Amino acid sequence: MNALRIVALGLLAGGLLVGCGGESHDDHADHEPATQDDHAGHEMPMEDEVVEISDAMAQRLGVTFARAERGGLHRDLRAPGEIVRDETRLSTVSFRFGGWVEALHVNFTGRAVEAGEPLLDVYSPELVAAQEDLLSALRLADDLEGSRAPGSAERGANVVDAARERLRLWAMPEEEIRALEESGAVREVVTLRAPTTGYVVEREIQTGERFESGAPLLRIAAQDRVWLESEVHERDLRFLGVGDHMEVKVDAWPGEMIEGRVTWISPEMDRERRTVRFRVELPNPEGRLRPGMFGVATTHLMMASDGVTVPRDAVHHTGTRSVVFVRTGEGRFEIREVETGASAGDRVEILSGVEEGEQVVARAGFVLDADSRLMEAMTGMDHDMPGMDPGDHDDHDDGPDEHDDHGGHDD
Repeated sequence: MNALRIVALGLLAGGLLVGCGGESHDDHADHEPATQDDHAGHEMPMEDEVVEISDAMAQRLGVTFARAERGGLHRDLRAPGEIVRDETRLSTVSFRFGGWVEALHVNFTGRAVEAGEPLLDVYSPELVAAQEDLLSALRLADDLEGSRAPGSAERGANVVDAARERLRLWAMPEEEIRALEESGAVREVVTLRAPTTGYVVEREIQTGERFESGAPLLRIAAQDRVWLESEVHERDLRFLGVGDHMEVKVDAWPGEMIEGRVTWISPEMDRERRTVRFRVELPNPEGRLRPGMFGVATTHLMMASDGVTVPRDAVHHTGTRSVVFVRTGEGRFEIREVETGASAGDRVEILSGVEEGEQVVARAGFVLDADSRLMEAMTGMDHDMPGMDPGDHDDHDDGPDEHDDHGGHDD
């Protein structure tokens, strides 16, 4: 604090004049002495404080000015993340009957497959019996077709439909059912085909192994769509919503921007990192985006659509409030308490305290701020010393008293 006082005293010697409500220091002689409580905890005068400084001195101090402008505040939100599989595009290959694997056409994890491509050949006594039931139903329907009994043909057709439906429920392809009906020959080995285009991410079966009904044999992940999972800080969460568009860059294709949209925002927050996870859905028709890649998602945030803004350096925070120095005339500055809003880049939104078009101190305002605080403290010291005229301060009162000088003796 002593260094701050010396700096301010030097500025005062150079012509800096500070007043509160237009009063000078000589006016304090007519006032009653202030009590200690009048200055305890007082950061700055709350209102009507004025700082006066000549334009020449302001120029020497490096004070610059800027106008309070009306407009929008916006910035880019950048969120690094990782490419992961789209969980909704995973397919599990399994049978609704038990049997044995006769041949495995897809025999390693990571193999690419096309929709309809053969995956494995299986033998199942249950499936053989179901095929025989269909052939028996067809023969019965033929016999009942020529019967004269009322409803015979209809009953025969119903039996055939039930046998067909059983094979459909067991995922036997329609073309194989038709081939069975036309040939009349039971197929002991049935081929299961890929339900979608993608690549194998899990394989739980080997050639010759037995499988149970419903057991997962293979899992296939489609490649036409992936996710980028990232996180957003708590302070920016209000600017992000499901459906927002984002642009993603990956190192594998520098300079290329991939358009995506936010499809999910976590309902929970990471308590340690103070972040919330979110997900961006990305098209991937050529399969170039691979799970495990890192990417950066970017979106343009509108922090404030139409507000009064000033440079960030123009706002001085005192702990409990924020102030701005407003130029009200030549060599005259008014200290205004302001309420701040959003900030972006080097601009801050002012919700109250400064009007559009007013000039504010953009830089070196800390000089005015520090000196106004110091003058207030010095004025308080004058009042707290009974019987002493405010103009009788000794500029060197911080030095040691000659009567207290022990001559440098060691204890």
